[in-house]
Amino acid sequence: MKVKFFFTLLVAGALGASAQGYQDGVDNYNAGRLDVAKTILGNTLNDAGTDKAVAYYYLGNIDFSEGNVAQAKVNYEKGEAANASFAYNLIGLGKVELANGNKSQAEADFKRAQDLNKKDTKVMVAIARAYYEVDPVVYAKEIDKQITKALKDSKNTESAVFLLQGDMKAKENPGEAAALYELAIESDKAKQIVNREAYVKYANTYFKVAPSFAIDKLKELNQLEPESALAQRELAEKYYDNDQFGSACQQYGIYMQNPNHFQSDEQRYAGLLYSAREYDKSLEIAQKVLEKDPKNYFMYRIIMMDLHEKGDKAGAVEWGTKLFSHPDANLTPNDYILYGNALSDNGQAEKAVEVFEKAIELNPDKPELLVDLSSIYEKNGQNEEAVATMKRYLDGGNGKVNDFVKMAQRYDGLARSLEPESPERAEAAAEGVKYINRAIEKAPNTPIVYAIKSQILLTGSNNVPTPEVAATYEKMLDLLNADPANREKSKSLYIAGDYFCGIYYMDVDKAKAKEYLTDYLTLRPGGDEKVEFILESLNK
Repeated sequence: MKVKFFFTLLVAGALGASAQGYQDGVDNYNAGRLDVAKTILGNTLNDAGTDKAVAYYYLGNIDFSEGNVAQAKVNYEKGEAANASFAYNLIGLGKVELANGNKSQAEADFKRAQDLNKKDTKVMVAIARAYYEVDPVVYAKEIDKQITKALKDSKNTESAVFLLQGDMKAKENPGEAAALYELAIESDKAKQIVNREAYVKYANTYFKVAPSFAIDKLKELNQLEPESALAQRELAEKYYDNDQFGSACQQYGIYMQNPNHFQSDEQRYAGLLYSAREYDKSLEIAQKVLEKDPKNYFMYRIIMMDLHEKGDKAGAVEWGTKLFSHPDANLTPNDYILYGNALSDNGQAEKAVEVFEKAIELNPDKPELLVDLSSIYEKNGQNEEAVATMKRYLDGGNGKVNDFVKMAQRYDGLARSLEPESPERAEAAAEGVKYINRAIEKAPNTPIVYAIKSQILLTGSNNVPTPEVAATYEKMLDLLNADPANREKSKSLYIAGDYFCGIYYMDVDKAKAKEYLTDYLTLRPGGDEKVEFILESLNK
């Protein structure tokens, strides 16, 4: 299973927060994490330290961005009632009127907001943003008017302008947007202000262009605000998005020490620890989550995976059974694979087959599941079923070199299970040769495929070397001889090739037979009495 897909599942669970204040909700809103922001703002709305006017304003913004204009209006009105001198809820109400087609009322609301803060350039930018969020094309002039005035009145130092301009450029020109966010950072830095929103937006926008620069910017934010949960989490996320799973795991460990983290973050941390092969620590975190949320099936999955890797077959089956019994579990193909393999390893072959067959039924777009089912059959000695299942996979137009090799080996296993010298054995071996030849077509310079073909040919000939066996082994030896290091690295292949070629050539070409068998003895520490006897007879 793809690692990133796995972790998108992990963060789909509970957002239970620990100790956030409403400002954490504001920060997460500005970082674009609206679901997190909504949870925090809702949970902290009645806290003693919460500025309700601010909280309702951002809740209204979230509703508006989700298309719930009516509920946005309700929250803006509540915010205005909480503090009539806080201009931003008036701007929110104006935005609602604008969205509803009441431009004159919107302008009246915007004017009231400006009258409360006549020289506040941030208010000007908030009005420009309201126009932008409703329709950036229709209201382009109004947006430009507010931005121009804000820049003039602030003497080109208003960071909110650069943030809005960056947002306007982010999709089409991330490089230019990042430069504008950089301006916002530097503008506020000159005022001894750390602009968290600008740092995060820079990283999010520029990550696809230059991930290392984005990560460096978040490192800088963490240095400036080492206690910020937002800064810690954003850096961990960027490490993860950049496939730096070790760094992501380490950074999440730092973030987990912050009381302002979420349960979903604990879930992801458990998953990252699993990917880092720290199975005991992953189990510890998963169990802690279950203490608070005992029906969290994401953690059932993690524990099953951890125990599987630790070799605890019975434990993996136990937690896999819990996962598969959970009424709300969103099961993935990988769940079926792990659970099926755990059942098979635990001696429950029949149940394992049922699990894989169900996986195939539910995931017709995942033909690779047939390969896993075939392996289960083979592991349990059901050679005919193993072959038939692998054939379904390959006949569907699927398969790489290794798949054709596996299919050939399935047929070889089937042939060896049949009566020696029987037509059925010869037929199964012949089918194996067909598939190994397809592997050879795709990888003609790979010695091991010729070794496998030779073995299948020997199965079909009841271990009697034939001209085709000898020719195939000789092709393998030619390929191996291209690299002198193979004499040691692939000694077992040399031994097999020398032996069977030597036996074949005994009655065809004694000189060749002696050459191969002499080399065979050179590679066999301790010798081989049978081959030594054959050599003596050839020398007479």
